[in-house]
Amino acid sequence: MTKLWNLIKIFCCYLWSIINFTRIFIINIIFIFFISICCFYLYNMNHNKNIIKLNKDKKQALEINIDGTISNDITDYNNNLLYNLLNKYIYKKKNNSLFYIIHSIYKAKKDKKITGIILKLDNLIINDISALHFLGKYLDDFKKSGKQIYAIGDLYNQNQYYLASFANEIFLSPYGAIQLHGIEINNFYYKNILKKLKIESNIFRIGEYKSAVEPFLRNSMSIKNKIFFKKFIKNLWDDYINVIAYNRNLTKEKLFLADQSFLISLKENHGDLALFALKNKLIDQLLNKIDFEQKMIKIFGWDNNKKTYNHISIYEYINQNKINHYSKNGNIAVITINGIIKYGNLGSNLISQQIHQVYLNPKIKGLILRINSPGGSLIASQNIYDELSSLRKIHKPIVVLMGATAASGAYLISTAGDYIISDPDTITGSIGIFSIINTFNNTLNAIGINNDGVNISDRFNLSIFKKLSCIDQKIIKLNILNGYTYFINLIAERRNKTIEEVKKLANGMIFIGKDAVKYGLVDTLGDFDFAITKISELIGNKNISLNWIDNNKIPSLLDYIFQTNNNIAFDVINNYINIMFDKNLLLFNNKSLTDVRNIYSICYLNFI
Repeated sequence: MTKLWNLIKIFCCYLWSIINFTRIFIINIIFIFFISICCFYLYNMNHNKNIIKLNKDKKQALEINIDGTISNDITDYNNNLLYNLLNKYIYKKKNNSLFYIIHSIYKAKKDKKITGIILKLDNLIINDISALHFLGKYLDDFKKSGKQIYAIGDLYNQNQYYLASFANEIFLSPYGAIQLHGIEINNFYYKNILKKLKIESNIFRIGEYKSAVEPFLRNSMSIKNKIFFKKFIKNLWDDYINVIAYNRNLTKEKLFLADQSFLISLKENHGDLALFALKNKLIDQLLNKIDFEQKMIKIFGWDNNKKTYNHISIYEYINQNKINHYSKNGNIAVITINGIIKYGNLGSNLISQQIHQVYLNPKIKGLILRINSPGGSLIASQNIYDELSSLRKIHKPIVVLMGATAASGAYLISTAGDYIISDPDTITGSIGIFSIINTFNNTLNAIGINNDGVNISDRFNLSIFKKLSCIDQKIIKLNILNGYTYFINLIAERRNKTIEEVKKLANGMIFIGKDAVKYGLVDTLGDFDFAITKISELIGNKNISLNWIDNNKIPSLLDYIFQTNNNIAFDVINNYINIMFDKNLLLFNNKSLTDVRNIYSICYLNFI
């Protein structure tokens, strides 16, 4: 018995030693983690101070070397230790806020130390046409101040070349190219694969132009939609090419040759795309990076510390000229709706809460609502609209600013505004709703799996493993008709139109911004600057300060450490998976589009 107790005692001692060692080890790891973060922060802070000190009185170029995607949010990640650490070693994203970049260009125009801009656009990704126009406007304003802009690149895609066209001189690598190819709308069509897999698509829609459901009904684009979209993309392309042609002092026919003329000209230049660009005046000079550097040294002088021409990176310049967008005392709130409108806590509920903050805050006198969304869940859109309506009741005006897209459910939300502003090429309209329910009962039957049972009622008994009941089909049809009627009546009321006038603009048809103004769906064309001017007019106060209500909160360190199910690797992989599947959300009844009634108002165009 004594031996047994001794064994138990020894075992407990060993167990306690292991537990104690593990506890101390974990505490030490956390301590080292904290020390590493502090060192990282102090190093960055001192490094930035040294850069600012070195560049304080030096005349130089502002080098706009944007790496990654330009975003429409204004979140200030620079003061978040956790984000800096994770971003540097894992996510590797840069804070490319459009508004920080715009502010820097505006500041550089007045800055006597900045004598020009160098555009290095090879790594720039910008897919928002309204952001492209806004950035181009400020580059043009900078150039008109008398300061020079130079663009250099190995390869310019269409959006990069659009921005480069604002430069006084465009340089291209001798082995590079300008990729102007126009605009294309392309979709996958699933009718055959659904038939082969015996997947039954139950589709309910109102709006014959509601192209979101067409891939499930056909193997190709309908003739009606082809005619409609051909005209639509031609209008978009004309707007795009006219700006570049004006900037380059060319006709649009000379700038963008017809296919056969392009081949003839390319053959004359021995298949050399860079030489073709030079001969056709798309660029000013062919230069490799070494020769370009020498040219910039002659213009801007030599920087002995950087061992190259005098310049300051856009990221350094942003840090030098920080602007406070988070004034809690701002009298105008700015809220952004970006991406597909989802139902739930991370979608419509979050946006509604932000709007409710505006409602409760007596210091806030008005709202600028920025929308860049193709729509989404109908009930989510209705909930956001209702929350916005509460602001009108207490006389807080709303100015809606549309981004690249504000269609379907996003347009429904827009009608809550006292004034709607869009970009000339905003995609809007798409007034119509639909529901798609894919069922796999026949697929399962084909491989020997059957589903059977009993119930009290067939009503509201939706399952992807069972055939949609007749009563549920009728319920959905009636519900969609009710939703469409609500949509039409709402637009008629808010846009001062008759029901018949709205119906002529409905059926899922889409419009670009300048046409939407003509048809009365939008009040005027403009950008964020004009939105500020308009909200100032509506509240009767020229002293405007902005209160950006952030919907991109970064978790605190403790939140991140103790967050359940936190997995960095999964987060990184999930980013890539989301990009791949966002374009085909409807195929598998994707949860990110969840609507409690399974009814959606969304416009999805796959631009290439």
